[in-house]
Amino acid sequence: METSIRTALAAAWQCVAKAAPAMVLALAVILSGVTLTPAHAATLDEAPGVLSPSVGNRLLELIEMEGEERWREVEAGYSEMIDNGSLSPYERAVLLRQRGRARYELDNLAGAISDWRSTIALAILPEDDANALRINTGQLLMVADDYRGGINLIEAAIARGVPLNRDLAARLAQAHARVEDHEGGLPYARFAFARAEEEEADGADRQTYSLLLYYYQQLAMMPDQLALMEAMVTRWPAEKANWTSYASLLAQLDREADAFEVNRIMYLNGMLTSSGELVRLAQYYSWYDYPYGGAVMLERELNAGRVEASTANMQLLANLWRHAREWERAMPVLERVATTSGAGTDFEAYGEALYQAGRFSEAEAIFVQALNRGGLSRPGDIWTYIGNARMEQDDLGGASRAFHRALEWEYSRAGAQGWLEFIASKRAILAAAAELERQITIEDCEIEVERARRQIVVSPDEYDGDGIRILNIPARCEPWFDRHGNRLPEADRT
Repeated sequence: METSIRTALAAAWQCVAKAAPAMVLALAVILSGVTLTPAHAATLDEAPGVLSPSVGNRLLELIEMEGEERWREVEAGYSEMIDNGSLSPYERAVLLRQRGRARYELDNLAGAISDWRSTIALAILPEDDANALRINTGQLLMVADDYRGGINLIEAAIARGVPLNRDLAARLAQAHARVEDHEGGLPYARFAFARAEEEEADGADRQTYSLLLYYYQQLAMMPDQLALMEAMVTRWPAEKANWTSYASLLAQLDREADAFEVNRIMYLNGMLTSSGELVRLAQYYSWYDYPYGGAVMLERELNAGRVEASTANMQLLANLWRHAREWERAMPVLERVATTSGAGTDFEAYGEALYQAGRFSEAEAIFVQALNRGGLSRPGDIWTYIGNARMEQDDLGGASRAFHRALEWEYSRAGAQGWLEFIASKRAILAAAAELERQITIEDCEIEVERARRQIVVSPDEYDGDGIRILNIPARCEPWFDRHGNRLPEADRT
């Protein structure tokens, strides 16, 4: 039997047994010095609270044997008296009570429970004795897994005047929990906790805290649960389980920022040791818009070997660096992830980092690989990225082809159309600029030709074989004028 139950029952039995010595002493006086008439004896036998001489003598013998702990003989003696004697209700109650004690000492709990229930049912013992039996029997019923029966007996004793103490409150709270009567058990759990806080120098112990916490959890009493968890964290700051539960509760109450801070405290105090715990903390950093801190922490733990260098964890690290816009630090990780997994999405992430770092030619090549490998959720966006990379490399034709591909998806169509219009506008501007430059060049060359014509001839070599003067025309004018200064027709331009 559970040690605490046995101790409690032994203590409670002292209250039950107090009546026996007093009754035996009174009986000894009667037997030693008083002669009863038959009529008087008959009246005494029938009166509640009085034992007949025959029952009293034998009871004295059995009580002496109880003192010698001869429980087998004691049980047999009481059974013989109960089975064979003609007993008054009071005598039966006394003998049943005593036999229940013997059976209890012999670990015959079912027998003890039966005897004591029968004693209570006779309703003839003094109220204090009956209540003590109710308490004892109730606790034995709980040991025997009849929690509702135990609750009923103990609560009946309390209703009849037994003061509720810390131990009874705790047992009733535990029993109500076993029958899932949380509304009924909560007052007992609270009472046990309050008394423990008052009576113990160090306050309530872990078991008492846990019992009350259980009720708050089952009844979804979140504010009370949070207050109790805060007290537990303060009381036992080195216990990781309390901190973990505290952080989880904060998250349930939509106080994610506070839950994040609790996890950070746990990390700084060395409480987060497993790979999963450290990865969760890194994710918290990301959720609370502090990806740089999460990336630094995760990278440190990866390098130390405390976080598994799996593809998923490397992806998380890369994403943290990306969200922190630390492209140079993200790229080696992204390259490793992409080459390891071979997934199109990982090549997409690597290409984005290259693009953001201004390495457009490499980004274009990686984006093409991403498309070839497939599995992308928004391929139209990747074609837009390729178009932008080609734009940065002044490849308007290649960019235009990429943007035309992006038109195939509705989500990327508007952006691609805007870029195509931009390219058309840029081409028109470039064409107009080229035409203006051509006109300016022609006009400048006309001036140069006229200046050459006005120069004085100083050598016969300035004439060709037909005697036509050869002008000194700048090389930039040769597409527009021949060596004699004549304007070339469009068809003759090279």
